[in-house]
Parts: sequence; C-alpha cells; structure tokens
Amino acid sequence: MRLAMVKVQLSLLLVFMLFGCGQGSNAPAEPVDLVIAAQAWNTPDRQWSEAQLLQLVEGERLYRKRCAGCHLSTGEGQLTLGASALKNSAVAKGPVNGLITTVLFGRGTMPAFRTSLQDADLALVLSYVRNAWGNQQGDLIAASEVAAARVATR
Repeated sequence: MRLAMVKVQLSLLLVFMLFGCGQGSNAPAEPVDLVIAAQAWNTPDRQWSEAQLLQLVEGERLYRKRCAGCHLSTGEGQLTLGASALKNSAVAKGPVNGLITTVLFGRGTMPAFRTSLQDADLALVLSYVRNAWGNQQGDLIAASEVAAARVATR
C-alpha cells in the first residue's frame, strides 16, 4: 500500500513539473491597471512606486505560470508533492541569497530553475514571493543579485 502511494505521489509530481510549472505562453502580457495594482499592494506602511508595482504584477504572472502548479496561487504549497508553503515561510522571508539559491538549484522535490529562468524573471518571481500572502518584506530583488548568486555558487 505504501509503495502504491509513493508511485501516485511521484506521478503527480511529474505531472506538475511538466505541466503545472510549465513555460507558459509567449503571448504579450496583459496591460496593467496601476490603480488596481496600487490597491492590491500599497499599505499604510508601504507605498510602492509605479515601476515597483509593475515588477510585482509581472512577478505574480510569472509565479502563476511557473510555480503555482506546485506551491498553489495562495502560496500554501502542496505537502503531498513535497512543495512547501511559501506563505509565512522562513526561506521566503529570510536572507535573499538563501531564497535565490533554493530556486536556482532546487531543494528536495523542487526542481532547479537555473537553466529555465533568466535572472530578471527569477528576480521578479522572488520579489513577488517575498511580498505576497502577508510575507511583506518590503523589498524587491534585482536581477544583479540573482546573477551574483548564480556566479558565486558555480
């Protein structure tokens, strides 16, 4: 019985890796309504600039295409697949370099994204993760930080 469950979990993981964490389409991005973005992201303690709002919105789009299949759109993860929660996660809220390294090189059942995400896209996704679902770190990750982590861990 246990072996059957492991086979099912591995099959589900494979499906999510192939389809849920897919490449997404190359269709042009939808226009961003900055008023709606500001309502969603700005708080009394943190007012994001228009450029920052655009980064967060694009990070969310990429997250939904590449990560939500396993970590869910709510960031709560799917423990049966080994996809941990990102909401209130010590990794998501911790040192930036640790989060970058985890996504670049994978951990546990999470695949490595070093060959499938460019530095700028990875920075957008991780900026979204650090600020979504109550994580509210109030920072954005730069592509140069991802590039530096990529080089430092070779």
